[in-house]
Amino acid sequence: MSVIKEISLRRATVADAQAIAAVRIESWRTTYRGIMPDAYLDEMKLDDSAAIWTRILTADNPAVCVFVAIADDEIIGFASGMLLKEEKQGMHSELTAIYLRPAFQNSGIGQRMLQKVARTLQAMGASNMLVWVLTGNKAARQFYENFGGQFLIEQDFIWDELELQEVAYGWPDLNELTELHLTSAESAPTLH
Repeated sequence: MSVIKEISLRRATVADAQAIAAVRIESWRTTYRGIMPDAYLDEMKLDDSAAIWTRILTADNPAVCVFVAIADDEIIGFASGMLLKEEKQGMHSELTAIYLRPAFQNSGIGQRMLQKVARTLQAMGASNMLVWVLTGNKAARQFYENFGGQFLIEQDFIWDELELQEVAYGWPDLNELTELHLTSAESAPTLH
């Protein structure tokens, strides 16, 4: 069992694009095995993902926020959100990504990242938020349900020519999410 001395969250910069891409790929390969085709996951390329995050982080879009989680000077996770131009499922903002390296999952860091994005979107004027999750990602679905996410809809969608199913969860009142007390794991996160 390892103990993390300190976790910090900060706004991501373009210099973080490569590390964000690495976290995303590692997390996808672990989380989505059995949900997405192995060949697709195995063929994910760091440079392609880093290019996407470089574009996002250099766009300087005031409707978008991206944060990284850091432990021992290493980026171990990231989360992003955005205000929506048009509401979806009655929501005005969206949690667009939240990923942690597998070794750091189930330590309370995800809750901190979720609340950081929610508070930031709230400060930007959002009163509610939704998130999309692959239907088969039971751990993520349980995570959102544990923090008050309400099931909104399940639907088919296409991602990179893959036919998948996704579920939307929503928080109709962001105050309910942002005012949740952090778990005791937040004071001294422990890895199992």
